[in-house]
Amino acid sequence: MALVSKEQQIIVFLDNGQEANLALVSTGRSTRYSTPSGDFEVLYKRWSPVSSIYRVHMPYWQCIVDSGAIGLHQASRSVEHRLGEPLSHGCIRLGFYTARWAYFWLPVGAQVIIR
Repeated sequence: MALVSKEQQIIVFLDNGQEANLALVSTGRSTRYSTPSGDFEVLYKRWSPVSSIYRVHMPYWQCIVDSGAIGLHQASRSVEHRLGEPLSHGCIRLGFYTARWAYFWLPVGAQVIIR
């Protein structure tokens, strides 16, 4: 399970109620690009797809909405130093090591809670 706090810009990964990992994230930067709150699940994963809207690579993509528009993925290296700030277009951006770890740790079907 993963728990995302938009207010604190962090993600906590839980394994049977115990913290398995904790990291900074970047969620949606404004009302227009907000990250939705709610209970989601990892629907599918892709190694490094290209966004059909923004034309950028999204390494370690884990989709959490049916439309395919929102998910967890690695932040580009050019903005990785700004994790902890809301900067995305709605996705949950992770640092390289966290994104890679989460891609292999969270199974399809894992719960992702965003508050």
